[in-house]
Amino acid sequence: MRSYNKVCQKDAIDEYCSWEEVERLVKKIADNIKRKRITYHAIIGIANGGIIPARLMARELKVENIQLLPVRNKSIDLKEMPILLKEKKYLIVDEIYDRGDTFVKVSDAVKKLQCDFSFLMTRHTLDHKIFVGKTLNHCKWVIFPWE
Repeated sequence: MRSYNKVCQKDAIDEYCSWEEVERLVKKIADNIKRKRITYHAIIGIANGGIIPARLMARELKVENIQLLPVRNKSIDLKEMPILLKEKKYLIVDEIYDRGDTFVKVSDAVKKLQCDFSFLMTRHTLDHKIFVGKTLNHCKWVIFPWE
């Protein structure tokens, strides 16, 4: 679903993100995480958009444990949540931080756990604890290669 605000809708044109750009953004984020010497027990992809970026991030960070966080229609399916342990550290990955609806719900669901977040792209300036590959300066709908 497209989630433009009304000001952006009339002028927005789709923007295509290439596989090369996805790989570059994943590498940029992973390099930032490596410089900070952070390690994770598992990479968690927010389904559906975060599945492929999570796999690519796991490859870059050499993390073998990949889990999926089931989000359907902007709601978390708590019955299908993976078992996550308080003593472990996780990186939650999604393709884009748009309005923040999914982020708020996911961060609320994992607030008692040690989780960092990563987005290939964002439309907003985010907390320094969130890893971002690219901040967009437009309201265009981004079409990723797996869509």
